[in-house]
Amino acid sequence: MHDASFRSEISRLYRKWQVDEAGTDAKVRLLTSLALYSLLLDRPSSSERDWEQITAASVLDTVAARPVHELFASLPSLSQVEERHLQALKLMSYSFGTSPGPSATANYWAYLTTTVSLLLEQIVIATGEETPTCKTILSAGQ
Repeated sequence: MHDASFRSEISRLYRKWQVDEAGTDAKVRLLTSLALYSLLLDRPSSSERDWEQITAASVLDTVAARPVHELFASLPSLSQVEERHLQALKLMSYSFGTSPGPSATANYWAYLTTTVSLLLEQIVIATGEETPTCKTILSAGQ
């Protein structure tokens, strides 16, 4: 998100979608982290650095395809602000399928997953790696 042209493009999308930029960014970061944490729980290894080998593609696949309730299983403790965003994500997931027709909640969830995808794609471009791992992703953010 530090790249100015990428930040500008994301801001343009947020305006088009009519969503709160700061809140949506926080939810995108949290959703990405939830996917990573979910993948960690799935791994048979308990190596302290095992998470570094998880690919960005796996994280995106988890965000897009894993049943939403699995993202909320066995979470570590979160800060008060993160907890509020987590509760918002949980409430969104509970309302999927409860209203007939188009859903503003489903649309917002799609915006979140789209932004995760764009963010991970930007990292692939910035790192020049074909299949960046979580170690690469975290290094790119520094």
